[in-house]
Amino acid sequence: MSTASDEKPTERRRASRNPFDYLPQLGAIVTITATVIGLVFLFHPGCSPQDVGKATIDDVRVVQPVTFQRYLQRLELPPGSLSGQQLRRPGVMIEFHYEIDGFRGKKLPLRWELNDAATNDLVDQDQAVTIQPSTNAEGRKWFVWVPAPATGRKYYVTVTIYQPNGSVPLQDFDSPPFRGTGRAS
Repeated sequence: MSTASDEKPTERRRASRNPFDYLPQLGAIVTITATVIGLVFLFHPGCSPQDVGKATIDDVRVVQPVTFQRYLQRLELPPGSLSGQQLRRPGVMIEFHYEIDGFRGKKLPLRWELNDAATNDLVDQDQAVTIQPSTNAEGRKWFVWVPAPATGRKYYVTVTIYQPNGSVPLQDFDSPPFRGTGRAS
C-alpha cells in the first residue's frame, strides 16, 4: 500500500498545480506565433489575406452607335488631347449596373474582350477604365466602350472586373449579342 508520504514531491506539486499557472507560458506562445505570422506577411505580402468583397452585375445593355466622345461625356471624363478623329470614332457602349461590396476607395480594373458570336474567337481586347467605389456597398450604372466592328457579323463583349491587384477576377459577364456596323471606321 502506498501512502501520501510515499509519493514523490514533484508528483504532489503537479497534481495540486492550478490551470491558471500555465497562462504566462500560453501568452508567450501566442506572442511568438503572432510575431512569426506578422513577419511572414511583412516579407511575403502575397501570403496575407486578400480583400474580401463581391460584385454582382445586372441590367446589361448594348448601346450603339456611340462615339468615343459621347462615351467620355457619359463617364464625365474630359477628352484631354484626343483628336477630333479619335473622338468621332464609332463604337459600342456596354451599359451595366453593378453592386460592389467591400472595396471602398480601391481601384478595380476592367478589361473587355470583343468576341465573334458565331465562333467565340477573340477579335479585340483592351484594358478599360477602372471602377473606384466610394463606399463599401456601392451600386450604380457603369459603361465600357468598344470600337465598333466593321463587319455586319454578330459579336458579344465579355467584361471582367478585377480585384485591386489586377490579377484576380472579381466578376465577369457577357453582353447580349449585337451586329457590327458593316462599315469601316
